[in-house]
Amino acid sequence: MDPVSLVFSAYLNTVQSTVSNHFNETRNLEVRSVVVEYEGVPVSYQHQLWRVRPESVCANYQQNISQFSECTVKASRLFNALCSELKQSSAGDWGQVKIQNMYCNAAVSFKPTVASIGSAEMLSSLEDARQACNAATVSAMGNSDPRLARERDKACEVYRELKAKPKSSDSKVTPQ
Repeated sequence: MDPVSLVFSAYLNTVQSTVSNHFNETRNLEVRSVVVEYEGVPVSYQHQLWRVRPESVCANYQQNISQFSECTVKASRLFNALCSELKQSSAGDWGQVKIQNMYCNAAVSFKPTVASIGSAEMLSSLEDARQACNAATVSAMGNSDPRLARERDKACEVYRELKAKPKSSDSKVTPQ
């Protein structure tokens, strides 16, 4: 290949690459990953075609529900803050308008996962008796041991008695 053709080929490749990169950038065709430290929590998400991909928000925390919940709540606040901030700045180039629309759409459409994990509430005596009856029934299933049948009958009788009583008497009863 002669030197002129080689230089011309390199020039065409450069122009084509520049035009292609500009086209991809203006259309946001490629998936882009972003991590933003917001209120002490790294919030990760991806965007493509000027839309935040909701399934990607805080995906790195999905194995821990409390961290995932905290991260998605922060992400929701982040999207709202970015939307507000971008609306206040007055630069009107196409890129800022696209980014502003992306974050404002995310602020409206993204729903955080709100979860709190704590101690279980105390069960009422009726619920305790129901669970004891169910457990005794399962233990006695498929077993011909008369002791298990007596325990089941006794536990279920306590449950039936509590169930028949008015709601106001909710004292702790433990089947024996």
